[in-house]
Amino acid sequence: MSAQLSWQFDNDALAFTGELTRATVADAWRERAQWLGQQNPLVVSLANVERVDSAGVAMLLQLKKYLLQQQCELVIHQPSQQFKAIVDVSGAATLLDVQ
Repeated sequence: MSAQLSWQFDNDALAFTGELTRATVADAWRERAQWLGQQNPLVVSLANVERVDSAGVAMLLQLKKYLLQQQCELVIHQPSQQFKAIVDVSGAATLLDVQ
């Protein structure tokens, strides 16, 4: 079974479901025009993300950079312990607003 990532807006948050990994982030990033709206801040829910790797963290860092250029904020809600550990180890904890 191949890795999959889907998204939907749920209670004013962009909710990702599936895997936020090297296998899925390239397609998700190419489709960002479909899931980037005019929300400020953009709240991203990771509650239904089953697996994340450094590529997933890198995509969220790139998203943060993009949003800052648009004078918008990124807020990450409900990250898994795995996500928090990768963010801490990579030194990205100060860059991503994880709640």
